[in-house]
Amino acid sequence: MPDRTLGLIAGLLLATTAAWPQAPSVSIGVVVDGPGEVESMQAETVKDEIRRLLQGRHEIRFAPEHQITSDWTAAGVRSAVDRLLAESSVDIVLTTGVLGSNDAAQRPSLAKPVISSAVIEPELQGAPVETRRGAPRGGSRPTVYQVSGRKNLSYTALGHNLGADVGAFREIVSIDRLAVLVMQPLLDALPRLEDAIRERLADQPFAIEVVGVDRSYAGTLQMLSPRVDAVYITPIQHLDEPLEDLVRLLQERRLPSFTMSGRPMVERGLLAGMALEQDSQRLARRTALNLQAILAGDEASELPVDFDRDRRLTLNMATAEAIGVFPTWSVLTEAELIDAREESQPRKLSLGETVRQAGQVNLDIAVADRTVAAGLQRVRESRSNLGPQFQVSARDAVIDRDRAQSSFGAVGQNQVAGSLTFTQILYSEQARAGYDIERNLQGLREQERSQVRLDVILEASTAYLTVLRAKSIERIQRENLELTRRNLERSRSRRELGAAGPGEVYRWESQIADNRKDLIAAIARRNQAEIQVNRTLNHALEDGFDTAEASLDDPEIAISYERLRRYIDNRQGFRIFRRFLAAEAENQSPELAQFDAAIQAQERSLLAAKRAFYVPTVAAQADLTAFHNQGAGSTSPLEGVDIPNFELSSPNNLNWSVGVSASLPLFQGGRLRAQRSRAEIELDERTVEREAVRQRVEQRVRSAAHQAMGSWAGIDLAQQAAEAARSNFDVVADAYEQGAVDIVRLLDAQNQALGAELAAANAVYEFLLDLMAVERAVGRFDYFRSVEDREAFVGRLEAYYREAGYSR
Repeated sequence: MPDRTLGLIAGLLLATTAAWPQAPSVSIGVVVDGPGEVESMQAETVKDEIRRLLQGRHEIRFAPEHQITSDWTAAGVRSAVDRLLAESSVDIVLTTGVLGSNDAAQRPSLAKPVISSAVIEPELQGAPVETRRGAPRGGSRPTVYQVSGRKNLSYTALGHNLGADVGAFREIVSIDRLAVLVMQPLLDALPRLEDAIRERLADQPFAIEVVGVDRSYAGTLQMLSPRVDAVYITPIQHLDEPLEDLVRLLQERRLPSFTMSGRPMVERGLLAGMALEQDSQRLARRTALNLQAILAGDEASELPVDFDRDRRLTLNMATAEAIGVFPTWSVLTEAELIDAREESQPRKLSLGETVRQAGQVNLDIAVADRTVAAGLQRVRESRSNLGPQFQVSARDAVIDRDRAQSSFGAVGQNQVAGSLTFTQILYSEQARAGYDIERNLQGLREQERSQVRLDVILEASTAYLTVLRAKSIERIQRENLELTRRNLERSRSRRELGAAGPGEVYRWESQIADNRKDLIAAIARRNQAEIQVNRTLNHALEDGFDTAEASLDDPEIAISYERLRRYIDNRQGFRIFRRFLAAEAENQSPELAQFDAAIQAQERSLLAAKRAFYVPTVAAQADLTAFHNQGAGSTSPLEGVDIPNFELSSPNNLNWSVGVSASLPLFQGGRLRAQRSRAEIELDERTVEREAVRQRVEQRVRSAAHQAMGSWAGIDLAQQAAEAARSNFDVVADAYEQGAVDIVRLLDAQNQALGAELAAANAVYEFLLDLMAVERAVGRFDYFRSVEDREAFVGRLEAYYREAGYSR
């Protein structure tokens, strides 16, 4: 019984299968222009796409005997097409190359459907073209499109526009004489092609040379006029030489190049092109769709020939550098850059390295160092008034003769004298107060230097973080520009399907212009921030440097958040933490230390003003004078005369004196009392000023702490918002592509995603900037704390919380 049942089931299955309609068989003949890797790959790509699209609907057969690879000649291609058109077993002929497509487009009639996938530009090649109005192949909105209008002929115009390409080329380089390279077999097949090219470019302000590429790249370039300064390259696929040979030869002559083939050739070394890499896959899909339409009963002559290529400028930056081409900012923001490696900089900066270098080489700190050094000499100068004073003097004088003679030998007509004077202040309140005050002022100058150093470190860290933030914004703006370009392609696809009008495409093109402007502004802001970093580091302002990303986990930036979490993750603990930071700031703020030094100096000035009423100035002095008289009057006229009861002697030439003096002003018109009153008022002024500064320091600490806590909490929220905005954009973009939402919704979603991305990128840097502001307000940066110092800080923090009665 089981065997009989199995047999019955098998019989039913065979009968059912035999009754099913078989997929219709379609034999496709393929003509390839000639041997070559590129040609073979193009043909295989088209065949694979046809198999993928029609699988299950038709039995597609590519018989080997109907796959003809020609010899890169017009005659050879014509013979191959004739053969397949005459072959009764071939249902449809497919030409994948430029020559085959050109041959099919030139035939006045075709016996069977021919699909040509590589007509470069119908007008230049004289391909048949007619205009239709309506909704082509599944489109829902009326539009204008072009068809071949010739029975059994369907071709795809590759979307090349020689005038547009040359216009884009001229945005990159100036051109006086342009060489257009065309493979010689195509020129042979289209004798009027050269004239058509010249006519197409007749309005351009440069001379033109059309050069046929026949046997080799080297031989072709030798045919160029020496005055040629740019080269436009149409598809050249018939040479066995690798394209890299042409790239090398062009670079040796420093000739900029533009390729009609677009990105694939730019990636291999040509300077620029307009079409993108995915165009080849889209072209294969278009060819397969045309075949599907013909098999479904559509007339080949009525299928659209338009192929809206991705006209995105692609630029090889390595090639540009090699030949000395420097594109404008506008071109750089518009083009997709290949090999755009950023130049490696010998300078490597991190946030920690930046602030340490700034503390060593910044010119503002250098000025403050010299101010302190000069102040030290002022201290020494004031102290010198308390030390011994030695003074030496010399005098050579001549007086009139009669006066010298009347001096009886005391003063000669010519007198030479020298003296040495020693003075030592035994006590002077004014001199001692001056020394004490200057020492206090020197402490003030040192604290001013500390303040300048803190400000410079804050400026340097802010500038560095601003560079990182500017780089992030620049990256996001680039990504947003790419996103807009993808939306532009979506709109073009919608327009091609009849789901959108031209206004939608224009709106995205306008958006691209706005995004490019935003990108250029972001680049400018990044450059400005880099200049600021260089200035704080006393470096050449325009010198480049590499940056290292600043991380919240960097142990140099601050004491671990995890160690502080239990103190600041609630309202009460954070209130105590702010009080603690304010106390720390009061102990080490250079602004307050300056006022402390100024108050000490003023207190000493007041003491001196009070002592001036009763403390005398006491000094000791010694003087030694030697002199020598010459000439008239140098001897007494009585010298040698014997006078009874009178001894006449002359003084020797050496005099000396030693003495102590004390002085005390008794009355100076009320000046002493006024000085004392002024000193008292100025002391009170300094005391009040210090309290005002203390309040400002405390306010700055508390406000900065609140700001940092807010920005810290905003990091996760900003990242969540960015993720949600990205997800929303993806959903809206898919709906837009399917025609479910309009451009306004997509623009809104994109702008929301952009804003959220910028906010998320800014969040981390805003917190780090706020953290730097907190450390500046407290008066100490963690970059300069030793491990022991950090542990001491945590110890003081814990003790402060214990005293406040706080426990977790």
